[in-house]
Amino acid sequence: MAPQTPLAVLLSPRPAEVEAARRIGARTLVLSPDLALPDVREAAAAADLALTVDWGDHPRLMMAIGHLANLSDRVSVFGFAEPSALVAARANEALRFPGNPHAAVAYLTDKAALRGKVNQLTGAPVRFEHCDRASHLAAVAERVGFPCVAKPRTGFGGQDVHLLRAAADAALLAADLPPEPALIVEEFLEGPEYSVEAHSQAGVHTILAVTRKHTTGTPGWPETGYDLPADLDEETTERIHELVQATLNTAGQRSGPSQTEVILTGSGPRLVESHAHPGSAHISDLLLSAGTDIPALTIATVLGLPAPAPAPADRFVGIRFLRLPPGLLEGVDGFQEARGLPGVTRVEIGVPIGSHVPETTSRVAGHGFVTAVADGPQELEAVLRKAMDTLRPVVVAPSSKEEEHTAA
Repeated sequence: MAPQTPLAVLLSPRPAEVEAARRIGARTLVLSPDLALPDVREAAAAADLALTVDWGDHPRLMMAIGHLANLSDRVSVFGFAEPSALVAARANEALRFPGNPHAAVAYLTDKAALRGKVNQLTGAPVRFEHCDRASHLAAVAERVGFPCVAKPRTGFGGQDVHLLRAAADAALLAADLPPEPALIVEEFLEGPEYSVEAHSQAGVHTILAVTRKHTTGTPGWPETGYDLPADLDEETTERIHELVQATLNTAGQRSGPSQTEVILTGSGPRLVESHAHPGSAHISDLLLSAGTDIPALTIATVLGLPAPAPAPADRFVGIRFLRLPPGLLEGVDGFQEARGLPGVTRVEIGVPIGSHVPETTSRVAGHGFVTAVADGPQELEAVLRKAMDTLRPVVVAPSSKEEEHTAA
């Protein structure tokens, strides 16, 4: 391998991110606090080098990679998730490596700061207030107006998001919060939800795709699937693009991937939040199947390597998540039949046969999924629905004794 080959330092990456770096000609160094984790272990095995490093501890990270600043090779640190993106930006600034400004990533991490600035600079304001004391939550929610949403100012992954329909809900939530919870309380936005994937280079933002997100609604808005690209008219698509461009400009986003969540209300698109990293792994995989490799595009542009050109999606791709009831999974009838349906590209069950179904713990976690491709949105929906209907999981509900034992 040539000594001047650029180096991508990857913080707890997925295997696909290591593979993307290698495809575009970069060397790879994987850093993780635990190299034995399943995904990280596979990524480390594919990398040129892997080290056990608690990269969340900045001094330890600097001790591990500080010497790379003395190399003549082009080097950058990459994080493709919320915590790692912020750490990577800080490390790059400290070592004078190329990458997105730390301030931009931090701005996108702070929902309240971003909301306030976007409200000032766009014609799509959303009512909100800070809430730094649990005892003030009911009063803040009253001023914002019910229904409203309370969530952490710097949270991610849809965690700890609460819908407050009335003062009683605010009082109940306040009783469970720490005294100083650092929340943002904002008006409830009603309408279909979209994820907008973009890539920035030298402050110029290219919208890669608008993805329709399907959810079950409240409570918690668990996601049931994605469609890419979203089936939208040209005017609506343009308005969503404008909102995303304004949001990224406001934050000072300069390079790399971003995901901006938007709800299409009766008054037009409104910002939910934005992040300086790609959407979920499933969205990145759908984009890849549609011809756009976000990790490869990001690493190549930062390290000055030839970048793969994003391909416009000429087919519709989608995914639906399978959620199982609690109990013992004895089998999945119709599995092979679902895999053989025209248009279905993948069927995966994440729970081993003969084991107990674990509880889902986040908005996007499920027990399996189906992916498919089609020539149009209606055809895609029909294929995915048929595949999901074909799958017939056999789950035996736990007995009362098993439930008592589990509770104990």
